[in-house]
Amino acid sequence: MAEVKRSIILLFDGARADVLFDLLYSNKLPNIADFIAQNGFCHRAVTSFPSTTGPAYLPFLTGSFPGTCNIPGIRWIDKQKFDENVFFLSRHRSYVGLESFLMGCDLDTKVSTVFELIPNSYSIFNPITRGIRNDRNRTRYSRIWYWYYAHITDRWALADEAALEKTIYILKNKDFTFLFVVFPGIDEYSHLSSPYDEKVIERYKFLDFAVGEIARLLNKRKKWDDTLLWLVSDHGLSETTNHFCVNTFLIKRGMSPFFYPLIFRKKGKNIANMMSGNAMTHLYFKGKRGWKGHSTFKDIALLAPGLIEDLLNEDAVDIIAWREDEKKIGIASKRGQALVRLEGNDICYEVCGDDPFNYPILPKVMTKSQLLELTMDTNYPDAPFQLAHIFTSKRAGDLIISATPGYDLRLRYENPEHKASHGSLYKEHMLVPLLCNKPFKKRYLRTVDVFPTILKTLKIAVPQNVDGSAMEPLR
Repeated sequence: MAEVKRSIILLFDGARADVLFDLLYSNKLPNIADFIAQNGFCHRAVTSFPSTTGPAYLPFLTGSFPGTCNIPGIRWIDKQKFDENVFFLSRHRSYVGLESFLMGCDLDTKVSTVFELIPNSYSIFNPITRGIRNDRNRTRYSRIWYWYYAHITDRWALADEAALEKTIYILKNKDFTFLFVVFPGIDEYSHLSSPYDEKVIERYKFLDFAVGEIARLLNKRKKWDDTLLWLVSDHGLSETTNHFCVNTFLIKRGMSPFFYPLIFRKKGKNIANMMSGNAMTHLYFKGKRGWKGHSTFKDIALLAPGLIEDLLNEDAVDIIAWREDEKKIGIASKRGQALVRLEGNDICYEVCGDDPFNYPILPKVMTKSQLLELTMDTNYPDAPFQLAHIFTSKRAGDLIISATPGYDLRLRYENPEHKASHGSLYKEHMLVPLLCNKPFKKRYLRTVDVFPTILKTLKIAVPQNVDGSAMEPLR
C-alpha cells in the first residue's frame, strides 16, 4: 500500500450490510463498484451494542466500545447521582436533541478521540467532537437546525446533500489528515417507512453518487492514491410491525417508571426505563437504600418478584441480561440461559440447559476473535461479548432488554411512529458494511478495528487502551 496521508470516513447512518451488498452486486451502485469494490476492501463488520446512532459512532471515533466510553446508550441514568442534589443534567441523559451536544463531555476521560490524536481533522454532522477546533467542526450549530427542520418536514435528503456539499468544500479548500462525515438519510427514512422503501434505496444510490463525486475530485487533485476512503455504517434496521410499551407493562405491575420525555416527574419513582433505538432498553432499580449501587439478579428478584419471567413471556422481549454478580452476566431468552464473563482477552461462556441464542455448541473459553468468528453468521453475531462488555459501563442498567425482530419497546411519545427500529442484538441491527478504497487482509471484524487501522496507516501511535485491533494492508 502506498503511503497514506489522509483518511475520510463517510458514515451512512443505518445502512444495512445485506441491502448495500445486494445493490452493489446487482450493478446499482456503479461508483462504489468502480472506485471501491474493484481494487479495495468490501466486507461485513459487527457494530457495537446498543446498535444505535451516537453510541455506535464511538468505535470509529475512539476505537472503543460504548462500555469503555461509559456511554451505554442514547439514554441512561447515573445511579450514583440520580437522587443526589446535583445539577439534573449530570444525572441522566438523552442524546435525542440538544443533549447530543454533551456526548463529548460524557466520554470517559481515559478515552482519546480521533480529533485529539489527529489535530488536523474536520467533522460534519457528528455530535461527538471532543478535541476538535471549533472552526473545524463545520456543523457545530447548524447540525441541530438541519435535524429539526428535516424532522418536521421529512426532508432528510436535504441533510445528506448538505453533508456532501460541505465535504466537497473541505476537499477543495482545506488541507486535512482526517475527515468524518455523517449522512443521516438512510436511518431516518427507514424509521419512517421500511429499510427497503424506495426513498431508502434512493439514499443508498445517493451514497454511490457521493462516492463518485469525492473520488473524481481526489483523482483530479492527485490525492486519490494517498487517501483512505471508508464507507461505514453504525447499525442496521429491521421492520417494526408491533409496539410494546415497557412503561405500561411496569405500571400494570405496580411500578412507577422514570423515563424520557417526562424527566421532571421524578418523585416517587422506583424504576428508570432508558430506551435506545427503540429495540433495546436499560432498566434501573431503586433499592431499599436508594438508587446508588447496581442491582444484581438477587436484588431484582426481591425488588420486583417474577419481573424477569413475566418479561420473557412477552412476545416483544427476545433477550434479557443482568449482573449475576460482580463478574458474571446472566443471559436469558425463551430458548435458554447462559452465564458470561470477561477474563482479560478471553470470554467464558457457560450454557445452562439450552443456549439462549440457539448457537451450536461453543467452547466454554474463547478469545474475542474466536467468538466473533464462531457467531458471525448466526442470528446473534458476537452477542455474549457485546452484552458482557456493555455492563462494564457504570452507567449501564441493572437489566437490559433486547427486542424480538418485528417489535420495538416504545409506544407513546414517539412522533412520528417508527416503522423500523434498531438497537438490539439481532443480526439485522448488528451487521454493517465496511468498505475502503484500499485492500486489507480479510478477517472477522468489529467496527472498533477501523480506528486503530487509520492511526497505524497514518503512522500515529495507537493508544494502548483501545478495544479494536488494526487490520493489515495487502501489499
